[in-house]
Parts: sequence; structure tokens; C-alpha cells
Amino acid sequence: MNRTQHVLLARALIDANGGVDACCKPVTRVERSQLYAYRDFNSGVYMPADVIDVLESRAKNPVYSQFLFSQMQAEPQTACVVQEAADVDEAANDVWRFIRHAAAEGRELTETEKREAERLLQRVDRENAELRAVLNMAAST
Repeated sequence: MNRTQHVLLARALIDANGGVDACCKPVTRVERSQLYAYRDFNSGVYMPADVIDVLESRAKNPVYSQFLFSQMQAEPQTACVVQEAADVDEAANDVWRFIRHAAAEGRELTETEKREAERLLQRVDRENAELRAVLNMAAST
């Protein structure tokens, strides 16, 4: 996981809890200035696990945890960032084509169609995770 990802996740988690003022002491053990540091791309300071846990529990939204879990599952088939980006595009287009056809003329999706859409969205999630993994490999070399 790179610095940019840490900062973006910290921002999302803090925002999900109502902003910096809503997340500092006594909600978490950290001061307001520290929360701002987690949001700063140049600080080099990352949110500790216990603070992540408190904020995810409070927001009922596993922002960091979900991202970390998705990274563990990512097994890119290639180290080519262009190919991985193309795979994301293809998967997303499959979702778009399916939804466009299923919801033709403004009709509601059936439960079966909703399940199929979810399956297609999970493929998009996997492809995104693989693209991130390749980008992280490129960033760490």
C-alpha cells in the first residue's frame, strides 16, 4: 500500500465520521492536528490500526479494512499496467451493457438480474484490485 492510498483512505474514513472535529479526542486517542496529518500527502504519517478500528466501528463502514482485504486477494495475471487497466475497462463495460439491456425502457431489475449485476460488479472489484496491485509493484520498484 502506498502513501497516496493511505491518505485517500484516511480522508474517506475521517469524512465518513463527520470530519476532523468529529474524530479527535475523546472519540479517538489522537489530537486534531494528528488527524490533519493523516490527510496530508506530504506528512508521511499514517493512521494507526487502533484509530482505524475506532473510526470504522463508529462509521459502520470498513473503509481501510475492506481495501486491505481486497489487496490480499489481488493476484494480477500480468505485470502490465496497460493490460490491467484494459481489464478494468472491459469488466466495467460488461456491467454497463448488462444494466442497459436489463433496464431497457425504464423497467425495474428482477432479483435474478440484480444478482447477476452483483456478480459482474464483483469482477470489476477484482480487476480494480489487480490494477492497484500492479501499480503498487511499479511504485515500489
